[in-house]
Amino acid sequence: MKKKKLLLYYFIGSLIWIYGTNYLLDSYISNQYIYMVSRFKEILYVIVTGIFFYFSIIKKEELDASKEEEKRLSTLINSMVDFVNFKDGEGKWIEANEFGLKLFQIDHVDYRGKKDSELAEYTAFYADALRYCEISDEDAWKKGSISRYEEVIPLPDGTTKTFDTIKVPLFYPDGKRKGLVIIGRDITKLRQAEERLRLTEKLSVVGELSASVAHEIRNPLTSLKGFVQLLKMEDEKHQFYYQIMLDELDRINHIVGELLLLAKPQEIKFSEADLHKILADVISLLSTEASLHNIQIDFLTEHNELLINCEPNQLKQLFINVIKNAIEASHKGGLVSISLKQLENQKVSIIIQDQGCGISQERLERIGEPFYSSKDKGTGLGLMVSFKIVQSHNGTIVFESEQDKGTKVQIELPV
Repeated sequence: MKKKKLLLYYFIGSLIWIYGTNYLLDSYISNQYIYMVSRFKEILYVIVTGIFFYFSIIKKEELDASKEEEKRLSTLINSMVDFVNFKDGEGKWIEANEFGLKLFQIDHVDYRGKKDSELAEYTAFYADALRYCEISDEDAWKKGSISRYEEVIPLPDGTTKTFDTIKVPLFYPDGKRKGLVIIGRDITKLRQAEERLRLTEKLSVVGELSASVAHEIRNPLTSLKGFVQLLKMEDEKHQFYYQIMLDELDRINHIVGELLLLAKPQEIKFSEADLHKILADVISLLSTEASLHNIQIDFLTEHNELLINCEPNQLKQLFINVIKNAIEASHKGGLVSISLKQLENQKVSIIIQDQGCGISQERLERIGEPFYSSKDKGTGLGLMVSFKIVQSHNGTIVFESEQDKGTKVQIELPV
């Protein structure tokens, strides 16, 4: 549009110049000078229009160079796997890369010239996250220097991404706000690796503690249990107290056994085994305990035989831990359902579900950690051993729970 207007102005100006100067020549210049003045007028017109076109060409070259530079910059920031964003002094978006636009689901929006709070109107899921960006931007402006923030961005699939965000405020010489450069690096995998390292270190400490303490505990424990049993046989009066002492000694012995299982490096020998039979044996073993709690166990499967490569004893230990937890978490008269099926991707799925008290979100995030348990007398070592067994079988174990509605544990193992 500007080019058409400029061309129109040029034609109009040229016509005014030609007819206007000719009129002035005919009216005010004598005949003896008309030829000389006409030639001067034409030369002047050529010079003026030449200068006009010269500067137009220079401006066009500068504009083309600017567009090429902008294109290169756009290509550069769009190729980055980090979130890159440039804002002006008022917090309005100037430029952002495709990664950031897709992250906030605003790649379909004309974002330039809009603030975060205005862009929040276009994406309901990330509205709160965008509004929070304005708060952290203001904090960076107030600090007046490079600021770093760790921001957790939720994803539609229920997971989250953690970003290490750097904000660089820019100012004019008089101190007024000029712009803000924002770079957010995805450090989700780094944080997950740090968490795994933390758990590994904790496991190492538990292993060392177990190895040094477990054997020292078991020797006097055996003696104590023997003496209590002897006293129980000879003293009829305090049978109730002796039974409590024996139960507590058995509980200590059980904890020591779990500690030894963690401490002792085990060589796993895989063999072909029937997973259906392993589960049936475990259910048969725990059916008495379930009956004592008035709990019904329901076992559903489409296979009478399902052969997989595994360490059978370890899988028995895994299923005992998980099913026993389900029984203990269930209310009287409740149901624990166990299903076994083969998946299409050469895996088997075992789902153990109860309708008990459930697990809070806070506890769910820390499940499997040593010495962290929702039970009053729990140690957290049982589930820790379970996680270790699943890991050694290259499988996965996922807990889903809602308080007062029950817990679902899904175990997937490769065939």
